Amino acid sequence: MRTGRLRHGFSVVLCAGVALAAGCAPEPAGPDLRAADLAATPWETIRAHARGTTVHVGMWAGDEARNRFFQGPVTEAVAAELGVTLRITPLADVADLVSKLLNERRAGRRSGGSIDVVWINGENFRTARQAGVLWGPFADHLPNIVHYPDAAKHRDFGTDIDGFEAPWEVAQFVFAYDTARITDPPRTLGALRQWIERHPGRFTYPAVPDFTGSAFLRHVLVHASGLDPEAFLHFDEARYAAASARALDFLAAIRPHLWRGGETYPATPADLNRLFVNHEIDFSMNYSPSFASDRIARGEFPETVRTFVLEEGTLSNYSYLAVPFNASNPAGALAVIDHLLSPAHALARVRAIGGLFPQSVESLTPGDRQAVALLPRGPATLAAETLARHRIPEPDAEYLVRFERDWLREVLQQ
Repeated sequence: MRTGRLRHGFSVVLCAGVALAAGCAPEPAGPDLRAADLAATPWETIRAHARGTTVHVGMWAGDEARNRFFQGPVTEAVAAELGVTLRITPLADVADLVSKLLNERRAGRRSGGSIDVVWINGENFRTARQAGVLWGPFADHLPNIVHYPDAAKHRDFGTDIDGFEAPWEVAQFVFAYDTARITDPPRTLGALRQWIERHPGRFTYPAVPDFTGSAFLRHVLVHASGLDPEAFLHFDEARYAAASARALDFLAAIRPHLWRGGETYPATPADLNRLFVNHEIDFSMNYSPSFASDRIARGEFPETVRTFVLEEGTLSNYSYLAVPFNASNPAGALAVIDHLLSPAHALARVRAIGGLFPQSVESLTPGDRQAVALLPRGPATLAAETLARHRIPEPDAEYLVRFERDWLREVLQQ
C-alpha cells in the first residue's frame, strides 16, 4: 500500500467586518475543509479548491478490466472535467485499509492521510463507522446524489449510513452454468442440495473470507431459515441462533459431496472459474450479474455459458464511496466522488466493464434514459426485469460476521 502523500496548501478566505455581519460564509481550503462547513459552502467553491490537486483513491484491485478502465478513461475524464490528478491505490482487501485507519486514529494522525477516497461497503463500513474513521457527513451535499434511489442512501448491510458514504455501484449475485453440459440447473436451495448429492465432486464455493464465498453462505443462512429475507435486516440473537443451526446443518451435509470431498475449497472467484472452465465443477458464481458475459467476451468462458438466480431470490447490494477521517484532500475527494456518481460515468462504466446501471432512470434526462435503454447486455446476462424480480436485500452485517466465524468452526472445523 502506498504511504506517500501530497498536501495542498490553500489559504482560507474569511469574511470579515461588515461582510461577516451580512452572513457571508467562509470558503474552506482543500485540506482544511470541514464537513460542518458543507451546508454553507457553494459546490463551485469545492470544485475550485479541488482543481490542480491530486486525489488518491483506494480500490479493490481484483478485476483487471476495472483496473484498466480506471487507470485510463476515468483518470482522463477526471483530469479533463475537474483538473484533478487521480491516483489509484490498489487494495487486496479494503479491510486492510480500515485497519490502517484504526491504527492511525489511535496514534492521533488526524490529518495527512494517504487515501482520500475509499470504495467500501458492508462489514468494512460498519467497522469504520463505529470506530469513527470516516469523514462526514457529506453524501447529501453531492449534486449527483439525486440520481440514486432513496433505499441506497440509508442503510448498508444494516448499518445506518447517515451521510458518511455515497452510493455508487449496484450488484446482484448470480450462478453460472454451461448449457452444453446442463440444460436445467437447480433453481432453489433445496434443488441445489439434491443436485450436489446426486453429482458428487461437481460443486464447490470459495472459502471465506472471500467475498463471493461469504455471499453464498449468506444465501444458505437466509433461505434455509424459511424466513422472509426482510427478517434479517436487523440483527436478532434468537433469529440468528435458529437460522444458523439450519444453515450449518445444510453446509455440513453437502460438504462430503463437494469438489475433492470438501477437504479443500477454492480461495478466490478466479480459482472457482478455473475449475468451472476446466470441467472439474459444473457451476460458478459471482456478485456481478454480467460476469459470465464479460468472460465470454474475453474468451475465458465458452459461448454456451449462461447465468441463473434462485427462485427464492439472490442478494443485491450497493457499494459506496467514502472519505477517510484524515484525508489530505477532502475537497478533491468530494469533487471526484460526485463525478463518479454522474450519469455519464455510470453509463461509461457499464459499457466498459458491465454490471447493472445503478441509478434511478426517472432522475435522468431523456437523452440519458435513451442511452440506458441502449446499454448492451451480454449473452449470459439476465434481463434487468428478471434480476429485479429476484432481488433480496443483504442481511445486517452482524449476521455475516457471526456466520463466517461459525462456518470456519463448525463446517471447516478450524
